[in-house]
Amino acid sequence: MEAKPEAAGRRAASGLRIEDLRSDAARLSADEFETQHGNAFLLLSSTGFKQSKSATSTEVLLLDPEEEVGERTAGVSVQIVPIRAAKNSLTHLITIGRTEKNDVTLSDISVSRFHAFFKRNPAGGFQLHDAGSTNGTTVNGLSVSTREAGPPRNVKSGDNIRFGQLDVTFLEADALRSYLAKFGD
Repeated sequence: MEAKPEAAGRRAASGLRIEDLRSDAARLSADEFETQHGNAFLLLSSTGFKQSKSATSTEVLLLDPEEEVGERTAGVSVQIVPIRAAKNSLTHLITIGRTEKNDVTLSDISVSRFHAFFKRNPAGGFQLHDAGSTNGTTVNGLSVSTREAGPPRNVKSGDNIRFGQLDVTFLEADALRSYLAKFGD
């Protein structure tokens, strides 16, 4: 039986939709929001482009301005993925990878099974290490070292992170709440 292109190709993380968090951001205090949802997040845009027969490529067609848009436009949605340890986690690290054994699962073919990990820095922020992934990790275009090869990279709200070929934006809870407030009800 042949795997569906979506299952074999580029799928994003299963995260929370903006609509699901917007009301909590409006009604909960900052502390209550962090307790319920976490204090750091990855914003992930998933675009409904047409998957080609090759699971590693995407076909994007530019439309003539005179053509009707209708069903031909890509559907873009933003998912919000909390960065938090799983309930059964035995470590202070928050693992990122393609398999469900990780604290944060990014189901993209370019993401290694165990790709990277976050840990808290002494000041309370987050640091990111690559876990020896096949396709690497970058923050704002700068490579992230593996644990053995160098120091971690500190991340802050608004940083662009790339796990393999998957681009995400890192946001702390206060920045996410500000972002969600822009959408209104």
